[in-house]
Amino acid sequence: MTSNEKQSTKIRVIQIIDSLEAGGGERMAVNLANALEQRIEVSGLMVTRKEGLLKSEVNPNVKYSFVNKQKTIDLKALKKAKQFIKDHQITHLHAHSTSFFFATLLKLMRPGLKLIWHDHNGNRSSQNRFQSLILKFCSFHFDSILVVNDELKTWAKKNLFISKVQQVNNFILLPKHFRSFKHPKPFILMVANLRTPKNHIDLIKAYKKLENFNSVFDLLLVGKFSDESYVKKLKQIIKDSGLGNKVIFLGQRNDIFSIIKSASLTVLSSTSEGLPLVLIEYAMVKKSVVVTDVGQCKQVVGDYAKLVPKGDPQALADAIEFYLSQPDQAAKDAELLHQRVVDNYGEDKIIEEIIEVY
Repeated sequence: MTSNEKQSTKIRVIQIIDSLEAGGGERMAVNLANALEQRIEVSGLMVTRKEGLLKSEVNPNVKYSFVNKQKTIDLKALKKAKQFIKDHQITHLHAHSTSFFFATLLKLMRPGLKLIWHDHNGNRSSQNRFQSLILKFCSFHFDSILVVNDELKTWAKKNLFISKVQQVNNFILLPKHFRSFKHPKPFILMVANLRTPKNHIDLIKAYKKLENFNSVFDLLLVGKFSDESYVKKLKQIIKDSGLGNKVIFLGQRNDIFSIIKSASLTVLSSTSEGLPLVLIEYAMVKKSVVVTDVGQCKQVVGDYAKLVPKGDPQALADAIEFYLSQPDQAAKDAELLHQRVVDNYGEDKIIEEIIEVY
């Protein structure tokens, strides 16, 4: 887009997200803010509660604000946000995941703003009644909803007070340069914050079954320790299985793509998902993938990954063993998956769809 075309696009948007820790919704907010910077008049990013690793990935030309919200209705944070909106003449609020409540308060303060809510929660239907009631109230003030899969689209149309619900795919922005990542052994990789829906437990059980391979390949787990009791349980299972020196926790990282690039095989063993951004990241770095059949995973990978039922460690182990024992087929599928993702989850196509929504 030329500078003249950019100036003619009189859209001034801020992405609103609760934190910049390394999660899928957070990464999408950053990706959108960065990608829109060259396409609209003003692209901004507002973080409500907590900064994090992803702050380093925000384009310096993106208008940025951290309002440091401390409680549900924080007048100081709202005042700071309102001033930021005024200073940059913002026209649209694009609220991600749980930031919808803060964004709704801002719209009540400045009714002329357009409010788009972007739902990334693949387990939306299981939220408690109180959470649903708050979301339903706020939906009166939404101008549009974006979702990442069919299930969320159906849920929103059935439960919320808005008819404008559109499904859009996630996308990623690859770094221009990959940092060096070295591990002493080949490794299988899963990138997911450590919490119950990601179901690392089944992956560890599957890894234990790989007797011909787990002496050769380590298992690396990248992700935030989101649930301490869950992490404690994982570590106990690892200890009981005699895998203590083979399963390595790397925690949150800001060199995700470098780690993916170095992996022999990538896995996602979730019990629920929306449209997992990490699946697209695996594919963009041309890695073979084993993934559970949840959310939009099947739509992402098509026939070019091993898709297994959730909650089935044996099926997970069989799929991992297939790729590790047949590297040529793994490489072929990785190449085909890469092309599929480039065609369907490319940045330009998706950004055009979102600008049309604005």
